[in-house]
Amino acid sequence: MARRKTLRKEERKLLYIINALILFTLTIISFQRFGIVGIYLDRLVRFFVGETIVFFYVLMFLYALFILFWRKNPNLRLKTSIALGLLLTAVILTASYRAYTRSDIGFAVFEEWMSNTPEIFTEALSPNGGLVGVFLYSLFTLLFARTGTLIVIVFLYIVAILLFVDWKYVKKAIAKMRSAKNRVMTQIGEEMAYEEKTEPELPKKKHRLKFLTPDVKEPEVQEVVVPEKRSTVIAKPSLFDEREVTTKSAATIHNIGNYVLPDIKILDEVAAKSKSSANANAAVFKGKKLLEILSNFGINATLVATHIGPAVTKFEVRPDSNVKVSKIASIQDNIKMELAAKDIRIEAPIPGRNAVGVEIPNVEMIPVRMAEMLKEIPPEKMNKKLLFALGRDLSGRPIFSELDKMPHLLIAGATGSGKSVCVNSIISTLLLRTTPDEVKMILIDPKKVEFTSFQKIPHLICPVISDASEAARALKIVVKMMENRYEVFSKCNVRNITAYNELLIKAPQEHLEPMPWIVVIIDELADLMIVAGKEVESSIQRITQLARAAGIHLIVATQRPSVDVITGIIKSNIPSRIAFAVSSGVDSRTILDHVGAERLLGYGDMLFIPVGEPASVRIQGVFVSDDEVRRLAETTAAQRKPTYDEAFINPEDGEGLSEGIASALDDPLFDEVKEYVIETQRASTSSIQRRFGLGYNRAARMMDVLEQKGIIGPTQGSKPRDVRVRKTDDED
Repeated sequence: MARRKTLRKEERKLLYIINALILFTLTIISFQRFGIVGIYLDRLVRFFVGETIVFFYVLMFLYALFILFWRKNPNLRLKTSIALGLLLTAVILTASYRAYTRSDIGFAVFEEWMSNTPEIFTEALSPNGGLVGVFLYSLFTLLFARTGTLIVIVFLYIVAILLFVDWKYVKKAIAKMRSAKNRVMTQIGEEMAYEEKTEPELPKKKHRLKFLTPDVKEPEVQEVVVPEKRSTVIAKPSLFDEREVTTKSAATIHNIGNYVLPDIKILDEVAAKSKSSANANAAVFKGKKLLEILSNFGINATLVATHIGPAVTKFEVRPDSNVKVSKIASIQDNIKMELAAKDIRIEAPIPGRNAVGVEIPNVEMIPVRMAEMLKEIPPEKMNKKLLFALGRDLSGRPIFSELDKMPHLLIAGATGSGKSVCVNSIISTLLLRTTPDEVKMILIDPKKVEFTSFQKIPHLICPVISDASEAARALKIVVKMMENRYEVFSKCNVRNITAYNELLIKAPQEHLEPMPWIVVIIDELADLMIVAGKEVESSIQRITQLARAAGIHLIVATQRPSVDVITGIIKSNIPSRIAFAVSSGVDSRTILDHVGAERLLGYGDMLFIPVGEPASVRIQGVFVSDDEVRRLAETTAAQRKPTYDEAFINPEDGEGLSEGIASALDDPLFDEVKEYVIETQRASTSSIQRRFGLGYNRAARMMDVLEQKGIIGPTQGSKPRDVRVRKTDDED
């Protein structure tokens, strides 16, 4: 049965070739007027289409070439067919319109043309628009007169062009041009502003202050009597609670000056070809072979579609309705042996389609480069700051994902499968598309070798962490930052970081600053779970459950996809997952909750489950070389040094109150902070942070000491603290 179908297909292809050659030969003979046959064929065609005969010959020639090479009739869409018909009508009408004058209208023109048929056929008279053209001209001039016919001709041309052109690509091109123009104008504006920026004024010399009450160790509040003639400065209460709404502890944006995003030219040029003729030829052979193998096992099926990807070709096979889908999956190893493939993967059935997917490795693997991926970002996603490139799917389409919609990502795979390259590509995309005031990163590298290239990038909020115990403390600090951000959001009556930053743009507040997104990347989770499993798991759980609206996103990578590393708590809170090649189906189930990753090829071949999707997508991951990563990191580091948050440099976990007070008294800035509070009559952690550029922990310790020494009062809910010591003009 299968052999008979194959013979019929070959016969049809041969018939198409013969028809194409006949049409091609007749077109050449008629166009060149070879012999009597050529002359009379040319006269016959000219009689019907008139002076538009060249246009007709071009269409016939293209039609013959299509049949000759594709062995089938062109399957035009309805829109294209209508556009082609309107264009032919407009061209033929134009030829007739030009041949007649204003007085030549109506069917009298057609009757006169028909009376001259012998002269026209023998080429004694010009055929003008031919039989078809003159008939249409007579009809339209009768209905619309000559001027109306001209309007109809213009209308036909416009409609044909609108139907021919795919305006989706035109809009994309225009959007790209506008985006490029906006980037250039923004860069020019920043450079001009940087050049015109005046030097900052030097701070005025401070006056030394004299306390009316001496500093004593007992935390007693002493009354201070101020004469009426001396003026006092009382700070006005702010719109928000200045103690509780402290954005510095939430990692706020610092002024980064004239920072320019790295040029995409810093990446390697795309030298590899995007398509492979060897893969296309092999796909034809493998498709036939696949149907033959299924037929040998008693499975009648038809090949519905073939998708040639960078590393894998996917064949969509539709079996007969009486065939069990599980039967195809059960002969997976037999298909692998018959095709002599390294490995194959069967998707039975494809979600949302009445077909079974058989994925077979290509003859040639085409790498997916970062430069070509960034050039294909959709215009509507150009302004998405947390967008990063993943790779290409089995149809060759670029796949991008937004970290703020994931909102967290789990990456797992065996050594050499492409896990580290994937993490590097995510970081590289963020460096190419965001500035240090938009995105901050926390890189945790227990292996001490993966993130060495990124140690000096300005996007870091803390040094690269390589110690497991320090990583556990850093995650706790991230949790505190998250909680502090939510306190700020609550006071500002906003729900997420986007609304908060938009609020500050519309209505800036003196004691509030914009917040960047924070991306926490853990390269090897297994090492952290061994040293501080409970603490790490607890911090990850809190971050993944609550940190999305706070603008904190977590990327966790591991090469040990076992249940003691990827626990149920971690899996349940990280819905977006990427699985590279693993050693067994058990590991695949641990990552994806289903098998399939054990059949991957390695070298960037991945299965990606986006949040909310029922099935995984097979993707060939984007490749970024070590040289590209090094050049990119050096370019960003040359513009600005990283600004670390004080909370990460001097973590105070586990300190008692007395130790914190002792360290605050020894702080070289404590006296200046004390003078500043008394002089301004304002006591808040955020004001100290802004004035002296301190971290939250350090400023909070100083506030505790000032309260214990009686200089400021306790917290009063939403009201600011009272300052109990005032500035005096006396020196005693």
